[in-house]
Amino acid sequence: MELTLALDAKSTKPLQAQVFDQVREIILDGQLKAGTALPPSRVLAERLRVSRNTVMMAYERLAAEGYVRARGTAGLYVEPIPPDSLLLIQRGGLYQTNGPIPDASSEPLLCFAGSPGGGSDRPELDFWVGRSDPAGFPLRVWRRIVNRLLAKETAYLTDYCDPAGLPELRAAIGTHLRRARAVAVTEDQVIVTTGGQDALNLVFNLLKSHTRQLCIENPCYLGASLIFRSAGLTIHPTPVDGEGLRTDLLPAERGSLLYVTPSHQFPTGATMTLTRRLALLQWAEETDSYIVEDDYDSDFRYDGPPLTALAGLDGGRRVFYAGTFSKSVGAGLRIGFATVPRLFWDEARMLKARMSNGQAWLEQAALAAFIDEGHFDRHLRRLRQVYKARRDRLVAALRAAFEGATILGGESGLHLVWKLPPGFPPARQIQVMAREQGIGIYALSSGAAFDFDAEANDDMLVFGYSSLTEAQIEDAVRRLRLMLGEHAAPANP
Repeated sequence: MELTLALDAKSTKPLQAQVFDQVREIILDGQLKAGTALPPSRVLAERLRVSRNTVMMAYERLAAEGYVRARGTAGLYVEPIPPDSLLLIQRGGLYQTNGPIPDASSEPLLCFAGSPGGGSDRPELDFWVGRSDPAGFPLRVWRRIVNRLLAKETAYLTDYCDPAGLPELRAAIGTHLRRARAVAVTEDQVIVTTGGQDALNLVFNLLKSHTRQLCIENPCYLGASLIFRSAGLTIHPTPVDGEGLRTDLLPAERGSLLYVTPSHQFPTGATMTLTRRLALLQWAEETDSYIVEDDYDSDFRYDGPPLTALAGLDGGRRVFYAGTFSKSVGAGLRIGFATVPRLFWDEARMLKARMSNGQAWLEQAALAAFIDEGHFDRHLRRLRQVYKARRDRLVAALRAAFEGATILGGESGLHLVWKLPPGFPPARQIQVMAREQGIGIYALSSGAAFDFDAEANDDMLVFGYSSLTEAQIEDAVRRLRLMLGEHAAPANP
């Protein structure tokens, strides 16, 4: 039995009391019938990302108050509640509020946008995915640019910007893409959005009238899967391997919209080969389909030359490119963008105007100056050195602690994947064990990823290394080695 609970780590009410209250309300509301088994305490604790003791204490109270009863080793089962008692309880409780708690998604909404549970509940050593290092933010330069803008441009603070984005920023983005990703776009093809997720929503809504079915990588980015799964269209999850998306398994039907992360597949980290990129573009032409390329962390490539984006190979025909400055500058700016083929420019701009009246002027103007004046390129060079050193330290530490550790996706980006060897506990179990040791590492289903195959092997752990120092990385891997005990065999010297 699945229980959808929403815990607030910032609340003054203890977590075990929150679990008790919410399970009690679900029982009283009739959503859990008499005789229904509660989830095992270990399973619910793992799902809620709390200690097992927290759930056990809540369960003990539910049993003590007669809501559930233990049946030996079989678990806890909901007890029958007399109808009169149920009505009496409800008069002063749930039915005087806004009604039953609605069903939530299978993962917390913050899981693809920030640290699970918010900032106050982060583990001491948190390998959360895609979080840039706060110490790496270019505060001194940024402050100077902002002060200069406010000294002479204050009239823009009381006016609306172009819904498609500040022209200076769109031009700066176009220049950066042509130079760094070989994407030849002009200012009028760039739409500024509130982060990368907003860019994906824009492209999907722009193309949904042209779309008969949806295709998506599997496993994939959770944020994209949420958009696609709410669309009411047939979805074709397409497997990925070490060369990226399996283009030979794409549907032959016409009118698809495909979501893909070719430069650093999320979450496995695979880089799509040129052969498959060309095959993908050929498939789009032959099936009259469109592609949204999510290039979420391509500014950070450590091994080998920069890659030409899929949109660069396409030449502006069928690929919509979505990018973000959340990883490269800071998620707090809330600036992303999408590029669209010229055929869709007018329609895209009108759609963006319906979505909002544009982003804040100051952040856009500051970012445009940051790019145009060369600060962005220098900032990226500095961060690449820092993040590469952290990547190298993590890979070396894992391979030293766990003989033959298989590392995936470390060539670029801000995260890598450790594929667990046979005989290790499942990734979700290790995630819970590590949390108790003050370490945040994440199974695919908890690390902003989604797998359409419910029976998929739980044998991959995601490590986002960009926000931890090298010393913290060493400490975390040392603790993992001690925690896993007999499962870990150190590498031979």
